[in-house]
Amino acid sequence: MYIFNGTYSWDGKRHGDRDPIAWFAGSYNLLIINLQAHQPGVKFLKPYLCVFSETGHGHSISANPEKFAKHVCTDFSLDLERVLWAEKLTTKDRYEVVVFTRSNRLGDNHFYRIDRRPPTAAERNLICNEIEAHIKSLQ
Repeated sequence: MYIFNGTYSWDGKRHGDRDPIAWFAGSYNLLIINLQAHQPGVKFLKPYLCVFSETGHGHSISANPEKFAKHVCTDFSLDLERVLWAEKLTTKDRYEVVVFTRSNRLGDNHFYRIDRRPPTAAERNLICNEIEAHIKSLQ
């Protein structure tokens, strides 16, 4: 089941108590998939897949994806640590997994160490199969 498929954008301004993703406007292509919807009897450690890529418009979040991920999780009621985050790179069918590991906390605010790595074979199969299924559903 697709939770979101479209362009996720921000205007670079503060709204309420929430800082923007970046202080300059930007947008990313974003696809969020609930993996458990396909296999209701299976409990996933990371039941959501979030694939994002640059649109070429506005500010890039590649240097600091934490704010982007936190905004996405707030807007779609997701737990940041239970999402498989995959950035689609500019080369065809190449992905990079972004791993958020909780490192510190200040009050209710958690801070994360961010690691980027190539997907494992299982993660790559999952990502490619979900993207392929998504493309077929659009036809």
